[in-house]
Amino acid sequence: MNNVLILGASGNIAQMVTDNIKEQANLTLFVRSPKKLVGDKQPAKIVQGDALDVDQLTEAMKGQDIVYSNLGPNRMAEMAKVVRQAMINAGVKRLIWVATAGIYGEESTDEGLAKATEVYGDYQDPSTYFGDERVGADILDQAPEIITTIIRPNALTNDQSVGNVVVDGRNDRIRPSALPISRITVADFISKLILNDEQYENDSIAISEV
Repeated sequence: MNNVLILGASGNIAQMVTDNIKEQANLTLFVRSPKKLVGDKQPAKIVQGDALDVDQLTEAMKGQDIVYSNLGPNRMAEMAKVVRQAMINAGVKRLIWVATAGIYGEESTDEGLAKATEVYGDYQDPSTYFGDERVGADILDQAPEIITTIIRPNALTNDQSVGNVVVDGRNDRIRPSALPISRITVADFISKLILNDEQYENDSIAISEV
């Protein structure tokens, strides 16, 4: 079984992933506040720490095979720099990083892009939500030392069933038929990728439901 470190492990999607794979991987859960973890996370190891502390992250990453990051939603560029450096320090190569759809201006229509920009800011402006996410993704996308998959979920829903996923690539606009995606579907997709991590290496993918 692979050793998997989950950053931001108290997030809703990360906790679903933990529940999905806790019997199939050796898990370490890196959290700022362990009290936010819900349910039985055994046999996972829990490490309390700060994702902006490179020494704490380096220590947590030692001996890991895969790092899955569910960090956010703010200061993503800063955290990307720290995660990259910690992975280099610890000698870990494989990273699965969750961002958000829209950080490349890849909305399916110009109207959709305009609406998203009103809410999340210009993706080319690092001071905005989209722009910060974009810078963070670029830092990792361009890191030759690690093998990264950047996952960009479409708008999230709380539907309680796993839907069918459609994948759009790094340089593609999100197809017009793509729909918002449930958190449980995102968690299912990430869980399968962790367990078969040779997919989407050095790639950035948008995921939606159809």
